[in-house]
Amino acid sequence: MVDKNAVPELGPVEFALLRILWKQSPATSGEVLDEYNRRSARKPLAYTTVMTLLTRLVDKGVVAVDRDRQPFRFSPRVGREALLKQRVREFVDVFFDGRAADLAVRLVEEGPLPADAIERLDEVLREQKPRRKKERT
Repeated sequence: MVDKNAVPELGPVEFALLRILWKQSPATSGEVLDEYNRRSARKPLAYTTVMTLLTRLVDKGVVAVDRDRQPFRFSPRVGREALLKQRVREFVDVFFDGRAADLAVRLVEEGPLPADAIERLDEVLREQKPRRKKERT
């Protein structure tokens, strides 16, 4: 079943532009271009390329455009957390047969965790215990 609110696939540069809009929004295409070229280690983009990509993001429903004044201003229509949640769910479904715990274990096994990450994991697990008891009763 396809979620009608699902964010469509984004290319790496489209995603980079969306990340810029999450940090500074609304923004003109020129502002997005300047920020992308300032941050990116890749070949600088042309203005027309950024306009094309922003237009695609608008067409995909990921970005909104305010055409009431010039230059147009672009804003994200999807939040970082919502997109992250969707992409993690898709990843877990494809690679871990829907078992998020298997991903969590794999990530913890990958290497030493900083103390603050261990504390956060402990906190999350402690919060899960009362929920699990309620589900069983």
